[in-house]
Amino acid sequence: MVVAADGTCLVIDPAVTAPEVDGLAAAVRHRGWTPVAVWSTHAHWDHTLDGSGLTPLPRWSSGPSATDRETLAAERDADPELARSGEPAAPIAAPAVAYPARSSGVLDWAGPSVRVLSHAAHARPHSALVLPEHGVLVAGDMLSDVEIPLLDLSADDPVGDYLDALALLEAAQADVVVPGHGRVGGRDEIARRLGADRAYLAALVAGAETADDRLALPWTAAAHAEQRAAVGR
Repeated sequence: MVVAADGTCLVIDPAVTAPEVDGLAAAVRHRGWTPVAVWSTHAHWDHTLDGSGLTPLPRWSSGPSATDRETLAAERDADPELARSGEPAAPIAAPAVAYPARSSGVLDWAGPSVRVLSHAAHARPHSALVLPEHGVLVAGDMLSDVEIPLLDLSADDPVGDYLDALALLEAAQADVVVPGHGRVGGRDEIARRLGADRAYLAALVAGAETADDRLALPWTAAAHAEQRAAVGR
């Protein structure tokens, strides 16, 4: 959530389950904020959700996605983590459109300055938002302390794309990172996560074992096995 001085706000990747999305909208109303748009960092189902208070809002992204709503809904319904939560699923929102640009890579809106970093790691397209006045990087599904780098295995060079994106995020020189999954981190933690992600990718390409503690979760271990089969030697 990016909030302007007048209370207008930009909602980013709103929650996962229907109660969470509705609770977010209720919290926005309780604080007296006025949402003007919803930003999707990328078109995976858990970043494209809709719900009470959000449906009338425009949906912005760094570019159009080829994934349709039916496919996203099917992926949502097949997600084992959502099933285990026991919570009802939130609906898939209308497709996002390219954001209004004040200049190249700069969001045109009334709130704080927002720079848009577009890249091809994890999904195509994927974006991160930088608030240069506050030193904040909203990273989407990057720079997580709980998720390994999750590659877009349909890309021609998924590892190269991911490394390019890490360099782009590092160049933002943020003081705080807000990942889509995991905990907020400061400057030292950003450096640690960049190093951990690069070490993971180097081991993946070499076909070497890795001691990355993010592999402790069953689903990240399964994703790693799939990536190693596709990329590793």
